[in-house]
Amino acid sequence: MVRLFVGLEIPETIRDALSEVRGGVEGAHWQRDDQLHLTLAFIGDVPKKALHEIEGELSRVSVNPFDFALRGVGLFGKPKQPKCLWVGVEDKAPLVHLHEKIVNALARVDVDVERRKYKPHVTLARFRRGAQARIGDWLLHGENLYTPAETVQHFTLFSSQRTNEGSYYTVESRFGRALETEPEAGDAEQAYHMGREFGWVLEPAF
Repeated sequence: MVRLFVGLEIPETIRDALSEVRGGVEGAHWQRDDQLHLTLAFIGDVPKKALHEIEGELSRVSVNPFDFALRGVGLFGKPKQPKCLWVGVEDKAPLVHLHEKIVNALARVDVDVERRKYKPHVTLARFRRGAQARIGDWLLHGENLYTPAETVQHFTLFSSQRTNEGSYYTVESRFGRALETEPEAGDAEQAYHMGREFGWVLEPAF
């Protein structure tokens, strides 16, 4: 079995901007740089043999480039017993649209995709169950946070491995703009190289 989710990788410029709010709360377990991501769809545990089928359907999802920036902070849970701290998104509409296309693509694969009202965010810290924390000052400090904008042109399929030091994520594949039409058999190689050149198809990362 392999644990999968679809998301966006966070560019270095945005990670650097988040450094000013990743601290100052006792009991918080702050995400490492390599853990920062924005989830587009959580798939969960699937048989390894399903990986290629999932990649095949995701390769059909087109990405219209859009600007991505983070703004403001918030929490899940209660103010005195938070579950996690997060940073919000400046413009949610392109992410919600991409989320819906990805969920529709995964519906064609025999896997159970987590379905709940989608709220795009980047998790900054987690808390142990039942932990108490004072986060009022942190919320005030972070409410005016605004990161530089970056252009999104692809999304990523991640696998996740849980350890005692937290989760570690591996990039399985990246997907960009899908080809508008299926290539003829004689044009397959040419279309493949065109896809790589223009960012439509990206090689899996091993």
